[in-house]
Order: sequence, then structure tokens, then C-alpha cells
Amino acid sequence: MSFKNTPLVALIGFIIGVTSFYYMGTPREVIRVVETEKMVPVEIYKVEKVEVPTIVEKTVIKEVEVEKKVTQTRVIYLPAKAEVEVNTDEQYCMALNIYREANNQSIAGMIAVARVVMNRAQDRRWPAKVCDVIYEGPVYESWKTKKNSDLKDSERVYLPKKNRCQFSWYCDGKADEVINTENNIQWKVANSIAYEVLAFDKWNGIVEGANHYHADYVQPDWRKRMQLVARIDDHIFYRME
Repeated sequence: MSFKNTPLVALIGFIIGVTSFYYMGTPREVIRVVETEKMVPVEIYKVEKVEVPTIVEKTVIKEVEVEKKVTQTRVIYLPAKAEVEVNTDEQYCMALNIYREANNQSIAGMIAVARVVMNRAQDRRWPAKVCDVIYEGPVYESWKTKKNSDLKDSERVYLPKKNRCQFSWYCDGKADEVINTENNIQWKVANSIAYEVLAFDKWNGIVEGANHYHADYVQPDWRKRMQLVARIDDHIFYRME
């Protein structure tokens, strides 16, 4: 036997000896650890399939034929009948007085002045004609006709005494300007009111029978003897019983 390879043989023997000692030497206790999860018992119920009914709202619409009847009430304003005639002189006198006394007033104020004239004309204490009511008052003869003794009475000119007539515009001592009636809205309104009052006795209750009035910036003594009726715009109306 050759000892040339002695170190190698020794190494191999050492490995074999260690291995044998590991498996065949001192007994060793082997502990196995097994990890387990805690299981919780679960009750399992069998759920049967339930069909939910679908809710359907059913609406029945009945078609009924109904005869449509609609009643409406309305006021229809119609123009005055053309066949109703009024005295043209009376209408002019009335329109002129309305215009002179109240062309700066409202329509209600203009109507109120017209009604005072009518209330007087319908009262025995005043003249029966509109023009006579408006021009009522003491007068004097103009010097132009007075100096001529040969003139007839119909040819003579009489003028109202200043501040003595029933309506101030007629005897205020001022010259009355000529009214432009063509494009004058206020004149047209005054003329229309005059016609309605004379033809149909319209608005006869607006001043409750008042037969006097005055502007609110004056205080005549006669007002104390009369009943106060109304105030419209710049005029205060009274009734003499």
C-alpha cells in the first residue's frame, strides 16, 4: 500500500466520520411547528329566490265631451248717436265756459264745471238757458253805442260789470284771447264734454247738485252760507239749498 495519497485519504475519512457522527451519533429532538388559523364556524342558510312583484300604477282617463260656455261681462263704449242734436249756441257757450274756467284742470274738473252750469239751468233760481246762466250778471252799455241814441236795442253792446258776473273769466276786465280750436286738445275735450252733458245729461251726480264753486286760493264770504260738497283739482264746490 502506497502512502503517496495519505493526506487525501485522511481528508475523505474525516468527512465520512463527521457525517456518520451527525446522523448516527447523539440523538436529537426534532420539533415541528405547524401554524394553523383559528376557524370560526359559520352558519350557512339557504336563501330561496323570491320574486318581487312589479308595481304598476294604472290611470284611466275618460274623455268626456263638454259644451263650452263662457260668460263674460264687459263694458262697451259706443259713440253718441248722431241723430241727437243740441243747440249749437248752447254747446258753444258751455264749451267756452269749460275751457275758460278749467282748461288747466283734469277731465273730472272740467266735467264738474259743466255740471254746475247744468245744475243752475235746471234750478228755477237761475236762467233756464245755458248761455244765460254763463253770462248772467249786471252789465253796462259800451260807450261806443251809448253815445248814439238812434241805435236799436238789438244793435247796442252791453258789457258785464267787472267782477260782478257768475264766472270770473267773463268779467275780469281782461280781453279774452281768440281760441285756436283746430289743434287745441283741451278745446276738443271741453267741446266733447259740453255735448255729452247737453245731449244726455251725463255725469249728473259728480258734484252732488253743487251750484257754486271757487278757486282754492280765494275765500269768498258766500261760502259760509253753503254746504261744502267736494274739492276737485283747484276748485272747491258748494251747494246752496
